[in-house]
Amino acid sequence: MKKHFALIGIGAAVLAAAAIVAVGAASGGGTAAEGSPSGQALPPGHPTVAADAPDADAATAEASVTRSIKELERARDAKPRDIDVLLKLGDAYLLAQRYRQAADTLAAALRLRPGHAAATVRLALVWHAEGDSERAIDAIEGVLADDPDNQEAHYSLAIVYFSQEELAKAQAEWTRAAKADPSTSIGRRSQSFVDLLEGRQTPDSPTGE
Repeated sequence: MKKHFALIGIGAAVLAAAAIVAVGAASGGGTAAEGSPSGQALPPGHPTVAADAPDADAATAEASVTRSIKELERARDAKPRDIDVLLKLGDAYLLAQRYRQAADTLAAALRLRPGHAAATVRLALVWHAEGDSERAIDAIEGVLADDPDNQEAHYSLAIVYFSQEELAKAQAEWTRAAKADPSTSIGRRSQSFVDLLEGRQTPDSPTGE
């Protein structure tokens, strides 16, 4: 029973976990704060994943993401070859569930910088959101083949595996992400999920944000 409730807690957190990855570093392996539109771990107004604030105002969050998109679209129009802007805009589209625009924007980043790890991982999350999880897994595994310690890639792969109820694989990837750098938001979140899966933490426990 304890494990059952722990998995419920993880499931609720994973609903927003992609947001942490999506607003991660402009290149693989950095902290989540570095790539967000406002320099925070999550975009302004985005619902917190913390268990002590489950009733965050979704309407306010949506409005905030919409404002971020408009600002980033203006920035992209001014600097269409700015990789950092394209990544942030792709992130914002993903948070808004505007998947085709997210995919197109991240693909544009990859055309400018082929093989860019963060753009590849985030595009993979878009494919996963659209239902093509196997394509997402292949893409993320390709990033890890070149960079075995890429924290964002391990974390994202765990999200895909968890959604497929491959809990052992998800736990292994979260463990790798946590060990890659325990000090980052992704590292702390990953360790929280590992602890929940292993029954060391309840869904009401702090998640390290």
